[in-house]
Amino acid sequence: MIDTSAQSTQPDQLGQLLMLASSNLPIGSYTYSQGVESAIESGVVSDEANTLVFMQDYLVLAVIGYELPVLGLIMLALGQGNDALAANLAHDYHASLESKEFVLESQQLAQAMVSWLNEVLSLGIPAEIPEDGYLPLFAHIAQHWQLPLAQSMTTYGFAQLENMVLAAVKTVPLGQMAGQRILWQLQSDLGAQIDAVSTNIQHTFDTLMTSPDSLEDQDVQQLCQDLYETLNISNNLPNLAILSSMHEEQYSRLFRS
Repeated sequence: MIDTSAQSTQPDQLGQLLMLASSNLPIGSYTYSQGVESAIESGVVSDEANTLVFMQDYLVLAVIGYELPVLGLIMLALGQGNDALAANLAHDYHASLESKEFVLESQQLAQAMVSWLNEVLSLGIPAEIPEDGYLPLFAHIAQHWQLPLAQSMTTYGFAQLENMVLAAVKTVPLGQMAGQRILWQLQSDLGAQIDAVSTNIQHTFDTLMTSPDSLEDQDVQQLCQDLYETLNISNNLPNLAILSSMHEEQYSRLFRS
């Protein structure tokens, strides 16, 4: 079982977390804007103030409201040896991606990460793991390296936010200091909530997995539903999906999503 509060990060774990946070190596996520470029084209994002508002909404609704809980739950399921639950959560995540671009982004990032893991670290990632995209693969890597839950979630969240800010700096355009101010505020917002979020995920997982109904023959899909409902997590973000769909036909663009 993963302890979300008492673990300290060892030097080798810190290096692993920094590698996972990089938008350049090993996966090149800087080629994606996660909807930012379309938001700029549509006028939703045009200056420092509304860029910060847009990204704070993304942080609360998409990252903290959905992706980090799913990431944490997959890690916890893997840590308990419940591969069926981890796989079901991964399938749900993949199905939740609401546009063709988001699906391709997730799959392409996963394939890039697999290439790095296999060719540089010789891990031999099973073929089925990256099929559901980047977030489930990230969870597998973090659990394989026994990285602390809260730090893993922070790393994933920061990587998402930094990449979006870089896209805005290049495309709005924003000055470097404006981008740094935005990123500093976003990482502060993330840091202020991450302990509570990770603790809530751990507590909910432990409660449901130790309940009388959490037997080996329990319906895994029902357990996923119970986890979603108890944690109140959802990826229903129609405006973001519309922006992503608009980007697919955007006349001129720098990014792949």
